[in-house]
Amino acid sequence: MGTERSAGTRSRLRFSPPKQYNVIMHNDDFTTMDFVVMVLMTVFYKDRETATRLMMDVHHSDRATVGTYSLDVAKSKVDKATEMARQEGFPFLMTIEPAEDVLPF
Repeated sequence: MGTERSAGTRSRLRFSPPKQYNVIMHNDDFTTMDFVVMVLMTVFYKDRETATRLMMDVHHSDRATVGTYSLDVAKSKVDKATEMARQEGFPFLMTIEPAEDVLPF
C-alpha cells in the first residue's frame, strides 16, 4: 500500500538558530591580569595570545566581549568564571547581553 499525497499537503518546518548572547567581561581594580587570562583560557578556550589580547582590551576599555553563545552556554560560562573568581576572592564581573542580530545575505 502506497501513501498518496496531494499537492499542498506537505509542510516544511523552519528552524531558526538559537538567539545569540555576548559575554561581556568588565574591568575592576582587584582581579589580577593573570587570573583573567587563565579564565579566558580555561573557561572560554582561548589560546594564550588571544586571551592576553582580550584581557588588555578589558583593561583599557573597561569592558570587552569575550565570546558569543546561546543563552544556556553563556550563562554556564559566566557562572563557572564567577565561581572561580569568588574562590580566589576577586570581585570579577561578567554580564550577558543579546548579540546584535546579523541578517544572512
